[in-house]
Amino acid sequence: MQEEDYLACIVFYTLSAHMFDLKVLRLLALFAFVAYFFGCSEDKPEPKQTTLPPTVDAKKDVVKKPSKPTPVVYIEELDQFQEYFKEQHETSLSHVSKKNWTSYTAGKDGILTKVLLFGKPNYTISEHYGSSMSGFVRADNPNTGPKLGEWSITRDEIINQLALQGLTETDRGWITLQMRGEIPQQAGRMYFIVCDQIGNKRAWFGAFAFAEGNSYKKGRFWLHPDHDLVFRTYVGKTADQLEKEQRGEPLFDSNTASLIPSNDIPKAPKPMIELSKNFEPKILTPETSPTSENLSPEQSEPLYQKATQDPVEEPIIEPQKDIVVPEETVEESKVNEIDPEEPAPKGSLFERFFKNKAE
Repeated sequence: MQEEDYLACIVFYTLSAHMFDLKVLRLLALFAFVAYFFGCSEDKPEPKQTTLPPTVDAKKDVVKKPSKPTPVVYIEELDQFQEYFKEQHETSLSHVSKKNWTSYTAGKDGILTKVLLFGKPNYTISEHYGSSMSGFVRADNPNTGPKLGEWSITRDEIINQLALQGLTETDRGWITLQMRGEIPQQAGRMYFIVCDQIGNKRAWFGAFAFAEGNSYKKGRFWLHPDHDLVFRTYVGKTADQLEKEQRGEPLFDSNTASLIPSNDIPKAPKPMIELSKNFEPKILTPETSPTSENLSPEQSEPLYQKATQDPVEEPIIEPQKDIVVPEETVEESKVNEIDPEEPAPKGSLFERFFKNKAE
């Protein structure tokens, strides 16, 4: 029932009960007028609260996850490795061509399961270093060889891997790159671990240890022909490959093994100084040894000096023994000092002494 109908009912019953009471009629009429006035006024709705749309956070860096599954292999074995490195020798991988690979030569037939690098994550994500990297494997050449499988890793995953080894993010340890998809490994064939993407649109990732002096002759990494990363490769075999081995069949056709000319492998981006040769001693023969006049300023001093110099042995000086001089010699020297032109008298000192007194 509406408010106007309710008021009309009240007025009707009141009039019927108090027909002749004028005062009551006046009060009811006034009450009805006020109720009608407020009831017919326009109701102003309460202002609606304007709600802003929810803020959308900036999209975080999306890590490129490999789409291929991990290979199902049996009898996983260590294949190639290089575990020599120098302190404070660290490098990074980039997605830029000619600065994004490391190579090795497979020694076993099978499927590549994982590659381990020795190092640590870059300290923080900055304008140079990203939060993740991903890539694939190529055979024969890092730029044009057949593309095989894929892999990826993040900075957080590296920190977790080091933590399982009891290390912090500032300590060096083994970092595992898990391979995805079946990546065939043919003994005697060269393969390249290639990085093609760095997270956060950065140029570098990681801090990996390396050695100089060409400690691993069957490969190198992009920086220098004689520099090698510290790494390990693991190879397994699938069920089909194991059956072939049991039947005595080769896993790969030997005719497909590629011999890679050295000129096909990209050269180092810039000439590097071979530090190891600066510490080798140079043996010069007396005939060919150059004189100090012929030495140029560059040849006189090596470019790099040893951090610790060899101790110089001081000559041992033996104390001089007391020399006993005969009395006769002393007297003769005194005589010669008095008159050096006069010849020394002959005879013994005793004869000369008593002979002069007798005279």
